[in-house]
Amino acid sequence: PETVGALKAELAERLETPPALQRLVGSGSAQVCADEDKLSPEGGEFMMVVDETPMCTWDHAGNLARSMLVVDGGVVTCPGLVTDFVNVLTREPVRRGAHYFEFHMHYIGDEQWCGLVANPAQAGRFVSGRRLEAWTYYAGRMRSNSDNIVDGQAALHALGKAVVPFKKPGREGSVIGMLVDVGKGAVAFSLNGELQGACAIPTDKPLWVMTHVDTDRDHVELRKPSLKDAPPSNLEALTGALIEVTAGESLSYHPFGGHHFDSDTDEDQEDETDDEAAHDSCGE
Repeated sequence: PETVGALKAELAERLETPPALQRLVGSGSAQVCADEDKLSPEGGEFMMVVDETPMCTWDHAGNLARSMLVVDGGVVTCPGLVTDFVNVLTREPVRRGAHYFEFHMHYIGDEQWCGLVANPAQAGRFVSGRRLEAWTYYAGRMRSNSDNIVDGQAALHALGKAVVPFKKPGREGSVIGMLVDVGKGAVAFSLNGELQGACAIPTDKPLWVMTHVDTDRDHVELRKPSLKDAPPSNLEALTGALIEVTAGESLSYHPFGGHHFDSDTDEDQEDETDDEAAHDSCGE
């Protein structure tokens, strides 16, 4: 290869480590090589460090609704929110292994979904929480005392189903834990260290961590502690009986009648596409 970027591509094929997670340091140097750096024809030695920071960093640049978001690493706020919601995904997905994430819910204005999605096209403002192809901790409605796990009560929401009730987080300060094990094909959710439940996830596709900001006061911080910091009950849940998500209640049902949830019309989507194109042509 002629450049560091090309070398990373080769290493990705051999080691199954995505280029975005690779940090290459030349022998005798403390500086991380840039992708455009040229490699010497005589060759050289490099040390590769796996940096998982992109797996817990929100993707601002790739989100079509980015003008409404303020992102700083794993922290997202939305003071400019002018639509009903925005789905926010990480820059890099989980592809293999076991990983523990924490969603620090500094403020929940109304509803929240935190979890995993397999389709990154769900980022932005077009796919409402109940239409997500996802495996999520639904936080419920902060201003509701309803026990309806479709709309109101916190619950496991997975693949279009409201499955089982979870404990409702507080409006401020709760921590939703998420232990993901791609090899075992399972994810376990906890609230403030207390296990809520575990269900199956795919083992054959990348999975992006996601959150769903719903009001202009929402404030979510994503962290990725060491695996040893995961609650022991979460680790045990991955090897036990998993919740069967197909037996849940359809999220297409609206508890107040009809089948309409918070979503945008096709005309709105076309308008945003035009707006984004104009925005991009002017630069950020």
